[in-house]
Parts: sequence; C-alpha cells; structure tokens
Amino acid sequence: MKRLLPLIFALLTGCVTNGAECERICTRFVTDCGFNAWGSVEQCRVGCVEDLYRRDDAAEVIACYDAAVDAPTTEQAAAVVDRATDAGLFSEQQAAGTFDRDVAIQDAVGHGTCDPFAVVQCKVEAVQVRPTAPLVPGSAASYD
Repeated sequence: MKRLLPLIFALLTGCVTNGAECERICTRFVTDCGFNAWGSVEQCRVGCVEDLYRRDDAAEVIACYDAAVDAPTTEQAAAVVDRATDAGLFSEQQAAGTFDRDVAIQDAVGHGTCDPFAVVQCKVEAVQVRPTAPLVPGSAASYD
C-alpha cells in the first residue's frame, strides 16, 4: 500500500491538472471554434483527460491543441503566403494583376484559426505515443 500511495497521488494530481487544461481547451474547441465532434464541452473534457492522464508529455499535446485553434501571427501567415507565392499558387491572380498580398495574409490568418485538421493531427500524434504509466498498476506488460 505504501508503494501505491505515491502512484495514486501522482495520478490524481495529473488528472486535476489535465482536467483543468482539458476543460479550457475543450471550451475553445466546442464554444469558440464550433467543432461538432463532441456533443458538449464535458464530453470532450472526459475524452481529453482519458487520453492525457497517463502521459508525461501532456503539456506538449495541450500546446499542440492550443496552436491549432489560435490565430497564426501575421508573420506566420505571411510566411505561408510567401511559400504559396513561390510555389505558384497565386500565379493566375498575379498575372491578372488582382493579387493583393495583404488580403492573402488576412485570409491565411482566418483559415489558420480553429483549424480542425491541425486538431486531428495533434490527436493522431498524441495517440501514437506509448503511455508512460500503466492503466492499472502492475499491468505494463499489457502494452506489448
């Protein structure tokens, strides 16, 4: 029992921390972004906590989610537009004389905000990492 107390404390502390972070990010997913993958913030939060409570990289996963819903900076959007310009994606507009880099940058900011594809990528990367703690103490062999 003495050996289980530190594990239980660590799990509970992680659940509380992850729970608060999951609540915050799920509120953004459901309320701010209007993602309909979850019926409610609570449903999203429960799934998020289940995904993160055994991980030592939970903060990285949350940071990935934050980046997926945050508006990119003007500099980041400008870099995207410049890469697209270099790749020729605006060549027709440039040839017609209708290309406006500033408008393209603002469009890139809008398209980069609440990016559901980036959220899915964060989730995919998160579930591909092997958990650092067993679901049930002593059952680590069940991951193999």
